[in-house]
Amino acid sequence: MAEEEEDIISTLPDVLLCHILSFLQTKQAVATTILSKRWNNLCLSVPSLYFKTTITTIDQNFRFNDNVYTVLLSRHSAVKGFRLKLIYDYPQILYLRGPINSIFKWLNYVVQRGVECLDLRLRITFWEAENLVLNLPISILTCKTLVVLKLCSYGVQQGSSSVLLPSLKTLHLKLVWFPKLRDLMLFLTGCPILQDLYTYDLYFDSEESLTCNEWKSFCLSNLTRADIDCFHSHLTLEAVQNVSSLRFEIDQVYSHNGFIPTFHNLTQLELLHLNYSWGFLLEVLKHCPMLQKLELHEVC
Repeated sequence: MAEEEEDIISTLPDVLLCHILSFLQTKQAVATTILSKRWNNLCLSVPSLYFKTTITTIDQNFRFNDNVYTVLLSRHSAVKGFRLKLIYDYPQILYLRGPINSIFKWLNYVVQRGVECLDLRLRITFWEAENLVLNLPISILTCKTLVVLKLCSYGVQQGSSSVLLPSLKTLHLKLVWFPKLRDLMLFLTGCPILQDLYTYDLYFDSEESLTCNEWKSFCLSNLTRADIDCFHSHLTLEAVQNVSSLRFEIDQVYSHNGFIPTFHNLTQLELLHLNYSWGFLLEVLKHCPMLQKLELHEVC
């Protein structure tokens, strides 16, 4: 009889297996518990949780909520990473606080357990919900352990001066709402060691702008990488002038009126431009004495 093949996976240490399981959706990681008692314990110790679903009925929403609560309450260890990608495709959400209250409770739970990475993406598909914004709970905006924060389709309430994220190094903002432009600046000011910034399609309830003196003094001094949409985020290049890698999209108005600082540390530049202005490009290059790599893209 041929010798049975060795079960290599079972020889791996628990720490490595938990790391592997953290890349799966949590429901897939839970499915491994049927293998043996060892896998049951491993599933309860996975450092990162990942929930992803499309909800089309109220019953489906209740089932999903129950599953998330069950997983969170059965945890044996801290939650280091929490990814939540939800699509709501039923109009009743407009009349229910249940989904919003549940999300708040989940986020508060993982914050209390030392979460380091949050990736939150929300999509509401029907037109009636275009003005429905789910604001982040204050617990996230004052989380001392948070290192990575990625947001898509969430809002930040007025009064962002209370933001304090002392450990945050990576911040990605896509389709995020702020009451005023000043609230975005206060949000970024509350991230003193921020190194990686991505912004795309930010929205503001008020068109109130910052004064020239306020913008002139605003600079993210520890930032090393930035990918920004100057037109929709209204971020100035002065705010990111210390980076070594920069990708930004501008419009014709900015290219004619925007002030260009000197990028003393910039070695990699990727430029996306509407209505290309070669004069503006040459002006940018004059302010990049250390540049080593340049990529140009014209957006039609």
